[in-house]
Amino acid sequence: MSDTTKKRLKFAGKLLFVCLLLGILYYSFRDSMGDMLTELANVSPQVVMSLFLTVILYHIFEGHITWLIVHKTHPEYPHLKGFCNAFYCSFYKTATLGSGSGIAGIYYLNKAGIPVPNATGMYFFQYIVHKVSMAVYSLLLFLATYGFIHASFADYQCYILLGFAGVCVIAGVLLAVATVPWMQTACNLLANRFRAKHPSWEEKLTGAGHKLALLQAESRSLLRDPLLLLRLFLCNVLKFTTWYIIPWIVFCNSLRGESGDLPFSFLQCFALTSLSQSLAGVIPTPAGIGSVEAVFTLLFRRLLPEAKALSAVLLYRFATMLLPCAIGAFFVLGERIISLHRKKRTAD
Repeated sequence: MSDTTKKRLKFAGKLLFVCLLLGILYYSFRDSMGDMLTELANVSPQVVMSLFLTVILYHIFEGHITWLIVHKTHPEYPHLKGFCNAFYCSFYKTATLGSGSGIAGIYYLNKAGIPVPNATGMYFFQYIVHKVSMAVYSLLLFLATYGFIHASFADYQCYILLGFAGVCVIAGVLLAVATVPWMQTACNLLANRFRAKHPSWEEKLTGAGHKLALLQAESRSLLRDPLLLLRLFLCNVLKFTTWYIIPWIVFCNSLRGESGDLPFSFLQCFALTSLSQSLAGVIPTPAGIGSVEAVFTLLFRRLLPEAKALSAVLLYRFATMLLPCAIGAFFVLGERIISLHRKKRTAD
């Protein structure tokens, strides 16, 4: 079987899995679909503009994070490249259901003059900082609103705590892999066992070992700068904030700005959105499709009508996946056009 066929089958499997999850969601909430469409039809232009603004702000912060990491060793890397890189990754994340985001990030860093080995370590380090920052931020919001969450979701509390434990374990393992020296030795020993049982995995295991070595080398370089780590964490907090605020905007609009009628405060709504995003990360779905919708709706429908919860999660997904993908398509198209012009000039 050729590599192209394997990739197509893998993508088809992901698509089928996503369709299955969305089908389950539709079946579970089909009785509320009419009301949900009515809610969506009443979305004001101001909300649409707000969603567009959150997307731009998110990618400004994401681009700045990329710039902070790359600028450490490549001072010539411009801010604009980081911003473009953020939209490139968003486009491929949605277009490939999550699998192409990392490749796109490394590819466009390389196009900007960063060697592939360095770009690989930088991108993986950025991903780890993203996950760890999300876990810490969610935990802080959870603790700040614990009384409200305990009172509203007492029967879900054990599952929420279990999910949080999973989030912390994932973040801890990623951080350990990137920073603890003996983790590379342990992974190499494990890889050697797999090589003995599955000789056909030789190339993939060697590549994984090489990437791990690059990641640890890059991480050790970046971890020597505590101020840089603080900046990365704060930028991630601001980045997440631009998206966590979306449900509050949607809910206030659906109630015509009468925030007093909402059964939760701004901070509580913020914490629930953060919680749904973090807990969904424990569920292994492509690009988080299906898992975010399920957890978000499960939490908010305890406090609001299903139609409002469903319309909010759809607008949240539109702002966090579809709109960035659409904007990113223009960046990708522009880059391809520029590359073609450069090739023509070189040929002439």
